[in-house]
Amino acid sequence: MVTALYDCRSKQEYIYRTNKIREISGASTILTKIYDWMIDEAEKHAIQIDRTWKDRENPFDKEAFAASGDDGIVIYEGGGNLFVLYKDRETYVKVNRIFTRMLLERTYSVSIITACVETTDNFAEDRKKLYRQKALAKNTGTYSAVCNVLPFTQLERMTMMPIVSKAGGKQRTQEILHKRDAFRELCVDTEQKELLDDLTDVDDSLLAVIYIDGNDMGNKIKACTEGKEQYPDCVEALRSFSLRTDEIFVKKPLEAIERCLRQKNENESDLIKAGNRKEHKYRKIIGGGDEITIICRAEDAADIVHAYFEELAKMQELAPGKPNASCAGIAIFHSHAPFADVYEIAEACCESGKKRTRESGSTVSYIDFHYCHSGITNELDVLRETQEKDLTARPYSVEKFAEFRKLIRVLSHPCIGRSNVKSLGEAIIQGEAAYLLELERLRARDTEGGFTRLIDSAASDEEKKDLKQQIYDASVIFDLWKEDE
Repeated sequence: MVTALYDCRSKQEYIYRTNKIREISGASTILTKIYDWMIDEAEKHAIQIDRTWKDRENPFDKEAFAASGDDGIVIYEGGGNLFVLYKDRETYVKVNRIFTRMLLERTYSVSIITACVETTDNFAEDRKKLYRQKALAKNTGTYSAVCNVLPFTQLERMTMMPIVSKAGGKQRTQEILHKRDAFRELCVDTEQKELLDDLTDVDDSLLAVIYIDGNDMGNKIKACTEGKEQYPDCVEALRSFSLRTDEIFVKKPLEAIERCLRQKNENESDLIKAGNRKEHKYRKIIGGGDEITIICRAEDAADIVHAYFEELAKMQELAPGKPNASCAGIAIFHSHAPFADVYEIAEACCESGKKRTRESGSTVSYIDFHYCHSGITNELDVLRETQEKDLTARPYSVEKFAEFRKLIRVLSHPCIGRSNVKSLGEAIIQGEAAYLLELERLRARDTEGGFTRLIDSAASDEEKKDLKQQIYDASVIFDLWKEDE
């Protein structure tokens, strides 16, 4: 027997090397279904692979598999990896040949890394060897374009792939056609046919990309197999981990997000019926494992991440002694901005939170956001260094983000209001003297005393600095996340 590992190369690059939302959604769908397609294709060639690994009533049994008529059995799938046990190396090679052709015919450009080792009774050691073999294949294997074009071939600018279709005046590569086919299948399966403009409000074209990724998942998956070596024990633990990860980090939080938006629609039902507002919706781009990417109305982004983390906190720990934690990146943009560029900003915001949480052992969830006011010409680190250095308190822990939203609520009081919040933000940019002068002016306007109490609550220099940075962040996002008193 041989134990094999499959892993997609450069998944994010494949998904986001286009700015067309249909193609992005289609690419995500392809990667979600790719291993099922492989098994379907193998079965057409009379190779039977047992894929019932999610059936908890059918636990893994290596001896029972050896005595069965199956040629292979899926050990488990998770984190973009597929583990398969084959009865012999010849079957593994034959499946790979079938898989390679299927990839070319159904995706054109998806690249898969694979490795295998001789099966022993110690799955933990076999898995270590597999990861070493995969790293070797990834670093030393050849990776070339699927088509070496001729000098007279017309190319698509972004991918440099040959154009194979000009239907309807649109120039498309084979990769684009496959992605669009997958998107059409997704629409049939989920009825998600909305364009980005359909997600916006009546008089507001601002949207948000929210990218959420689990913290320290590598160590969590190691913890789930700690002290286990034999195939039945390790496989059962990994299968359970994979299924629970999807439940905790994707399925339940998405249900909470849907409840949140449904409640907002109920609260605004009269306005929606009158045509003065559109329904609050979201579009899921990616949702699997510990990762979510969704698009929503910009004003809903804060409520959505709140609903996500509130639900995540309710769930039982995925790994004992290790709290469930994620980081969220929010990029706010106009609906016609290049989506792939916006996604990179959202991903960078998420990574900003991850850098902060690593300081505490990756046990704290963080939220970061960025408002893409105009053309995106630089990476987030450059934007922060050149435009917002020492001005912003981002990223926020989940608890700190709740305090930040309370600050916005105080600033939303009629005695302060939008123009004064914007003036505060401008004064912070101008310097300490301008900021202190603006604070005193607003104290005089504070008839209810809420703003004064907020300012006086910062006693130490560090607290005053933190409050000033939060006020600056509030001035950036105020128009979108301001609240009624």
